[in-house]
Formats: sequence, C-alpha cells, structure tokens
Amino acid sequence: MFKKKTLKNKKLFFLLIIYTLGHIFLYTNNFYIYFISPLFWLSFLIIFYHQGLKLLNKKEINITFIISIIFLIFYLASGFIFGFNKNPNNQTLIYTFKNLWEVILTIFGIEILRYSLIKSNKNSFEFKTLITMTIIISELNFKTFILSHNIVSFHYLASVIIPIIAQNILFTYLSLNSDYNIPIIIRLFNEVPKIILPIVTYSNWFIEGSFAIIKVIIIYYLFKYFIFNKKSIHHFTNLTILYPLTIITSILLVLFMLGIFSYQPIAILSNSMNPIFNRGDVVIYKREENISPGDIIVFKYESQIIVHRLISINEYYITKGDANNTVDYIKIKKEDIKGVYKFHIKYLGYPSIWLNEFFTKEN
Repeated sequence: MFKKKTLKNKKLFFLLIIYTLGHIFLYTNNFYIYFISPLFWLSFLIIFYHQGLKLLNKKEINITFIISIIFLIFYLASGFIFGFNKNPNNQTLIYTFKNLWEVILTIFGIEILRYSLIKSNKNSFEFKTLITMTIIISELNFKTFILSHNIVSFHYLASVIIPIIAQNILFTYLSLNSDYNIPIIIRLFNEVPKIILPIVTYSNWFIEGSFAIIKVIIIYYLFKYFIFNKKSIHHFTNLTILYPLTIITSILLVLFMLGIFSYQPIAILSNSMNPIFNRGDVVIYKREENISPGDIIVFKYESQIIVHRLISINEYYITKGDANNTVDYIKIKKEDIKGVYKFHIKYLGYPSIWLNEFFTKEN
C-alpha cells in the first residue's frame, strides 16, 4: 500500500515560505533588505541557538577552509588575466556594514533552516526537492529576468540563475551528508569578498557562469570522493597545498605592481584631481592606443608620473588637474602617455607614499 508522506517540521517550512514570499514581492525595498529580512533571520538564529548548535570536527573545518581559500585565490588571480574593475557596491563604512549584516545573517539563516528541514525529511526525495526549489526561488531576482531584453535575459539565465540552481543542489547534498557548517563557510567565501574587496575581477557572462558551474562540480567531487570518504580525509588536512598557490599569487601580484600586465597601478601623491580621487588613493590604469579629450590619462614628465585629464590635442597633449585653476604648461608627446584611468582604490597608496617620503628624507 502507498503511504502518504507528510512534511516534517512544518513550522520551519512555513518560515521558509514567508521569507520566500517576502523576497519575491519586497526584493527591491531597502527597508526589507536591510532591516526586516536580517531581523527575521536573527530571530530564527536566536531560537535555534537555544536548541543547541552542532559543530564540525576540526579536520572538516580545516578542509572546508582550505578549499574555499583556494577558490578565492583562483578568483583573485583570474583578474591578472581578465582584468580588474572597481567594486560596484557602495563601499562607505555604513553601506559595507549594512551589506555584511544582511548577507551574513541570510547565509546563516538559510543554511541552518535548509539543514533542519533536509535532515527531518531525508528519506523523502520529493520533500528534499521541494525544500531546495523553494530556497532557489528565494535567491532569484525574477524581475530582472522577466523585464530584461531577450539577450540580457539569456545572459542572466546563464550567469546567475543556472549557477544558483547548481549551487543550491550542491548545498542540499552537503547538508544531507554532513552539516550546515560546510555550506555556510563556502557561501561566506563566495559572498563576503564581493562586499569588502575594493576591486572585483572583470569577466563576461559566459566566464562568470562557467566558473560558477565548474566550481560546483569540483566541490561536489572533492567532498564525495575525499571528504565524505573517511579513508581519504587525511589527504586534505595538509596545509602545504596552500604554499604553491600563495607563491604563485604573490608572484602575480608583484608582476602586476611592476606593470607587466595591461592593467597597472600607481599611488596618487597630490589632490590635483579632487574630487575624482585624492592623495593616498591608488589609480588603476590601462595601456590604450585610442585616447581622446576628456579621458584621464597617466603620463610621464621628467622623473614624475602624473595623472590628469586630457583637455585637447594639437601638436602636444594638453592636460589639467580637475582641482587646478590652470592647464599644465608642459609639452606631452604620445610616447609619454602610459595609459588611461579606469578606476581607483581609496587609501591603498599611503604605504607607498610613506616609503617614498621616508627615503626622500634619508637622501
């Protein structure tokens, strides 16, 4: 006889439905994003805490951190190939805190709720699928997909929707076979750097979507055949795997600072381009052939590197600092121009300035 299955932990599933509906209808409401939603998850976590939190053993925590750090290093290193862009998020202290507050609480709440529901219904494929699909819906922005042009919709599908579906299937698998801590650590390494880092790697929709899917596949096979296989777990407890990756990343960073790649950095020594950028900021510029008036260019004059706006082009290139009252009375030739300003990172140039001033005084 066929037995009718009943969803266990109906109250928890009801909480998930409430959050999902709130996400669908109030996704663009800042009050909901930064206040209602975080408090919703905070309340849930406080209640759950009194039921007792289960922690992973030390080996599993180390392994999860190692895997997450490796992927973060690869993500940052890919910027040396595809280039870097300024982080599009508002990175003032208050907005950074608000974004972290919302993202971290949501990650903890979703994954603990997923784990509780999956474990309660682990023998039912239908309910595990229902829970996973509900969480997927709670993380999608359907308005962007529906209201976009067909091409944009396809790009959003390939770079956002499909990766979210794949990632949530993975997190359900990890929760079912272990605990909520593994998905939480992986998701924190996915989301938090995008909030706090001043730069993000440049990639198109195809690369972004492909990288996300490949990452899901690699993590799945690593956990299936090594982490959850107790005989092989000791192979991942050795931290020496990080050493070559750290060395490679350090070499790439040094080469970037030396100007080997098309994107290059320079520390700003004055406030002549205020309010675009200021003393102590680092400007990232790119070597380009096509330069026109209005561009902010990086050029060499005698022993100095200057970053000013190009005003006009005649026999020479005429420049001016936005904060200056007069144009630069210097003769700039095309071969003096090193590149065009792309974006800047605030305050990162101060160590370079302090070192320069220290050695100048010594001399």
